[in-house]
Amino acid sequence: MKAFRKLGLVAVVSLSLGFGTVAWLPAAEKFDASARLLRDASLMLLKEGNARFAAGKSQHPHLDAERRLSTVSQGQEPFATVLACSDSRDPVELIFDRGVGDVFVVRVAGNVAGISELATVEYGVGHLNTPLLIVMGHTKCGAVTAVVKGAELHGHLHALAEKIKPAAEKVKIETTDPQEAVPKAIQANVWQTIEDIIQQSGVVREKLAAGQVSILGALYDLEQGKVTWLGAHPAQDALVALASQAETDAALARKLTAPGSVTGKPSFNAKPAAVPVAKTDDHGHGDTHHDTVPVKSGGSKGH
Repeated sequence: MKAFRKLGLVAVVSLSLGFGTVAWLPAAEKFDASARLLRDASLMLLKEGNARFAAGKSQHPHLDAERRLSTVSQGQEPFATVLACSDSRDPVELIFDRGVGDVFVVRVAGNVAGISELATVEYGVGHLNTPLLIVMGHTKCGAVTAVVKGAELHGHLHALAEKIKPAAEKVKIETTDPQEAVPKAIQANVWQTIEDIIQQSGVVREKLAAGQVSILGALYDLEQGKVTWLGAHPAQDALVALASQAETDAALARKLTAPGSVTGKPSFNAKPAAVPVAKTDDHGHGDTHHDTVPVKSGGSKGH
């Protein structure tokens, strides 16, 4: 049933676009036509919804009782996973004018990707199979501003700030003017979060490499209500390759150091080694052949 609903989405959007989204696809495109069309259809729904929201013409779809009941009886099948900031002025479903069951939303201050966020993103991408993963920052982000300006932080905010610091430090190399640094750091933080997801989530990397999900950066303007689309990470392919190689190297290292391996500790289940013991004849002369007897790990008994 879910597959039919997803194909229905593609069919509707295909008719509205006249199949224009697939006509220009090169033969070597790593995403097959159907996967690319589904991604484009999902992205178009988000763009159209945001255009309505920014213009004050929201339609508020999928909010009736029928929609609620269908998502319970048939299960949820959102078409996008969105990792965004918890800022109260950044209501994701309203920004994209979507309703119940449309978007799988993960919100955290500073739109960072810690363990909990990574796990939730993996649920959306790996279990719910959303064709889109959006990492969306927003203008005037308080979390990013605090890190850039070195504000005093309390409680567990230090852990959150650690995720933002790499982006802030990159920007500070370019400029020391806070008015200029904050907007740049907000965008850099979007890229940093995407890097963290690719580097730390094998689930997302596999989906990305298979063409089953696309990761896009975005920025929401609090005043205008518009989303600016940044596209894929400029170094996405390199990040995937490096992270995959690091994972392979780590697995090999674990294998080599495991008990019973060539370089690891000896296995306690291994059979005792056998050593040759010379036989003697009745005259006490050594025999010309050897038998073997096992040597226990504790050594042979004395005579």
